[in-house]
Amino acid sequence: MERALSRSSRAVWVAWLLGAPALVGALWIAATEMRAPNDASTSEPPFASMADAIQHGEVEDAYAFITAGADANAPIPFSDPELTADHPVRISPLLLAVSANKENTVMMLLSFGARLDLPQNELAPCLARRLGYSNLAAMIVRDGKAPREITCPEPQPAPQAPLLAYVK
Repeated sequence: MERALSRSSRAVWVAWLLGAPALVGALWIAATEMRAPNDASTSEPPFASMADAIQHGEVEDAYAFITAGADANAPIPFSDPELTADHPVRISPLLLAVSANKENTVMMLLSFGARLDLPQNELAPCLARRLGYSNLAAMIVRDGKAPREITCPEPQPAPQAPLLAYVK
């Protein structure tokens, strides 16, 4: 009987020795998270505008604006030295995502109601083709369910600001 107790005591000690590092690690992680929460949990969005989130961020950044109530079809203010020659324009989030070649953001906007039958969005496949994003153009036509065939504007000979031809 004494031998059986010593074996079970040894097993308990071995279990504690194996489990103690995991327990200490878990407590350390919990304490660290409570003292210094990560930046993702802050209430301020990382981008000041939806245009910045689309152009410079990831799909999650634009998604934050959509889930906060931004309309996927409502034109937003935008200006860029290359795309608009610094001319301020109002552009749909979909066209901006296309111009930035953000395929995941385009897919997210389409799934949240960006419609190709609206004037501000209908040239999205044209812009994608013009910028050389043929796979993106095909995806927009396929997933955006364009209601009709779209006639793209003629390309300008020397595109100083390629986006200006597609903004209505």
